Amino acid sequence: MTIHTLSLSLTDKEVVAAVERMWEMQKTNLPAEAQGQIKNIKDVNLVFGQGEIVLTGKFVMGFLPVPFEGRCELTPDAGGETLVIRLAKVKASFFSGGGEAILSALSNQIPQMPGLTIAGDAIRLHFPTLLANKEFKMGGKIRSIDIRPGQLTFAIA
Repeated sequence: MTIHTLSLSLTDKEVVAAVERMWEMQKTNLPAEAQGQIKNIKDVNLVFGQGEIVLTGKFVMGFLPVPFEGRCELTPDAGGETLVIRLAKVKASFFSGGGEAILSALSNQIPQMPGLTIAGDAIRLHFPTLLANKEFKMGGKIRSIDIRPGQLTFAIA
């Protein structure tokens, strides 16, 4: 199957439900250390804002829950085949900064997957490679990504 044209609109609630389902199916594939750390993450919420995705929650350190917030931007790369998810800003307790340190730590915990790379403050999803594993081909290019409160619209043409 080849995807030439696609216009997809999702609500933040639909994305959260899909991620929760995928998480339940894949969590046993994570290294034991990552599984232990993830158990300490509580009250996770994802919201589409104006031009960004906001992820909030708490990381429990001992008895102390530390609130965190991450703000992500989505853009296609110049060739239109790769979705770039940039962790633009992170706040946790007394820390505030870019996402490079967080993604550097996470890159050791995320299983290697063809089509997924982490570099600097960005996760890159190369759709032709990711879809090939599912017997799909991408005939079009990512043309637009629009994030508005509660809604994400993604177009391939």
